[in-house]
Amino acid sequence: MKKTLRVALGICALAGFAAVDDAWAACSRVSAQGEGLTKELATEMAKINLSFSISAKNAKATGPVRVSCAPGMMILTACKAQQRACS
Repeated sequence: MKKTLRVALGICALAGFAAVDDAWAACSRVSAQGEGLTKELATEMAKINLSFSISAKNAKATGPVRVSCAPGMMILTACKAQQRACS
């Protein structure tokens, strides 16, 4: 009886891990870039482009948006926004 219970619990645990793996497999990191005269404008453009990219993939954004900026060409600032998205 104990052996049957242990086998049943093991099967349930494996099925749960398989379901979690499928959920993680459907997620990916999406990134987009934006440029502007100021850092604030470049950040907003990157976030807007990120939302368009996620919508184009028919995915749902999850987690925080990470933004990194660097000096771009001439007087522009370039920012890159990244976020996790799941379909």
